[in-house]
Amino acid sequence: MAISIRLPAEDEALLERAASLLHVSKSEFIRRSIAAYAANVIPAERAAAEIDALYIGKGGLRDPQSVADPGKRAIVERLREKHGYAR
Repeated sequence: MAISIRLPAEDEALLERAASLLHVSKSEFIRRSIAAYAANVIPAERAAAEIDALYIGKGGLRDPQSVADPGKRAIVERLREKHGYAR
């Protein structure tokens, strides 16, 4: 997918300098930068999926009120909202 952006002269100079130092094209530098930045944004979503994977299928977590730890109770409640139950 092609994307076209306008950069201020200072940003373009910075991009050219950074790409040159890494011996990569400006496009490759931008692709890597997006991947690195997105990795800092996405962990919250990935963490929720990992929590689901840990607790779906586990016994003893059916009733959120039976879970004393507030963090675990929140997980159980989220699973109940998402799946209608938590095994």
